[in-house]
Amino acid sequence: MENMAPPTMQPPTMARPQAVRATWADAERGSRLLAAIIDAAIVFLIYGIAFSINEPMFVPFGIIGLVAYQGYLLTVFGQTIGKKVMNIKIVKIDTDENGGFVTNFLLRFLLNAILGFIPLYGLVDVLFIFRDDRRCIHDMIAGTRVVSEV
Repeated sequence: MENMAPPTMQPPTMARPQAVRATWADAERGSRLLAAIIDAAIVFLIYGIAFSINEPMFVPFGIIGLVAYQGYLLTVFGQTIGKKVMNIKIVKIDTDENGGFVTNFLLRFLLNAILGFIPLYGLVDVLFIFRDDRRCIHDMIAGTRVVSEV
């Protein structure tokens, strides 16, 4: 017994607290399409109103106002008007939380709008919805996904 080493005990390890993540289902492709159509219809409505009252100066102010309002909704709620109607929203892929101004508005909305000037970008971006994870190019750029709220 003299030659036996004393028993060693491992120090207790503390488990890292895990953040509680909501489990959201990916939004259906049709819901995303309808949300985009609703958002586009609102833009066309602003153009239509501006030209029907014969006031072309209304168009830039209307579009700036709409972008500001949509930007507010994206920043605070992770939704545009169309997404709100369709009960879907944008969340960060790693946390399932709202990405806020930089992620949702600057990267996902504004940068995507700028990239839209590249020929065929819009078509390629939309076609990415047919991937298994239903993430478009703008989702991958921003690190987001669109989920169903119901």
